[in-house]
Amino acid sequence: RQGRFSPVGRPLTVRTSPRLTWHLRSAKTFGMKPVALTLFACASFSLSAYSDEVLFDGKNLKHFEFPAGAWEIEKDGSMVCRMAKTKDKQGRVRLRGMGYIWTKAEYGDFDLTLAYKLSSGANSGVFYRSDKDNPVQGGFEIQLMDNEGFQKKTKRKLPPRKLNASFYDGVAPAGDFSKPVGQWNKLRLVCKGPAVTCHLNGKLAFSVNL
Repeated sequence: RQGRFSPVGRPLTVRTSPRLTWHLRSAKTFGMKPVALTLFACASFSLSAYSDEVLFDGKNLKHFEFPAGAWEIEKDGSMVCRMAKTKDKQGRVRLRGMGYIWTKAEYGDFDLTLAYKLSSGANSGVFYRSDKDNPVQGGFEIQLMDNEGFQKKTKRKLPPRKLNASFYDGVAPAGDFSKPVGQWNKLRLVCKGPAVTCHLNGKLAFSVNL
């Protein structure tokens, strides 16, 4: 189970506004859960009069912060989260990601586009406008999950608001627009003031006004 960014077609870029003061929430970093995920680096933020910033081009991780050794770049240019064996409360050995990865810079309004693919049973996500010290309770998340595989693995049925491409634990996606495990999906997340919109593979997954 790994998490990746991989540059295909174009590098990971960001378009950001020179002004951050009028946003609903203070500008926050972006982060990834370190579990069972492969991500394609073709991200961009765009709103009028915004500037581009390349975050990941498959060559270095200078725009990110993460625990030492947790994230590396493979020969194919993908950004990979390394896994480590841990024991749960029952003493069972589990594979877990070695740490979250966050952008060093903070952003307000943005238009993010990236591509990802999931391994079987994957459960991951993209945190945004989030407190990196408490991402689960201190911000927002788009769920990235192998719905069928994860529910089968954990032997439980999740509500739609916690499935792939959901506004996690708040709004269910409009449909299951994900591609099969192992295939690339294109995700677009737009945040402008209180408006948050997410598209998956060209289809509207959710749109909320916070």
